Amino acid sequence: MYKISRLQIYIIILIAISMQIGPLNYLKIFGMKPDVVLISVVFFGLLLGPGAGLEAGIAAGLLKDIFTLDFFWINTFIMALAGLCVGMASDKFFKESKKAVFTVVLFTTILSMSAHYFLVYIFSKNFALNYFSYFLSSVMPACIYTGLVSIPLYIAFVNIYNLKEADDYI
Repeated sequence: MYKISRLQIYIIILIAISMQIGPLNYLKIFGMKPDVVLISVVFFGLLLGPGAGLEAGIAAGLLKDIFTLDFFWINTFIMALAGLCVGMASDKFFKESKKAVFTVVLFTTILSMSAHYFLVYIFSKNFALNYFSYFLSSVMPACIYTGLVSIPLYIAFVNIYNLKEADDYI
């Protein structure tokens, strides 16, 4: 098991949310920006297990709810669920594999954005965009962009904490 303290987890989440609402607003591709907050939750779920993934997801989602204009608690619920699910599935993945991290981030982004769409759809009275249009115009570019950004962030994360990195087998 990796040694990362709670304080370090919270500092990384604060840095991620600061990047998300700050400089990443200027790095949009097709109107999408990578979700580095979700990337950090996925990393903690993969590396530290379901408990840490859940806790990181709650903290990250709560901060996202505070700093974004959205229905309150939706991001907390989605991020907590994402961290828990990735943590529970972490035994099935070779954690040091960049390909596995890319794949997990890609699918977690798809699932979290889809869950966000359906929860907002349930709570909102006016909703003009159907899911298929939303999926093609928002989810696909965002999940690919977020997945690609996760690779250099993962490498940096591994280097910062001197985590063992093995060859990619997946």
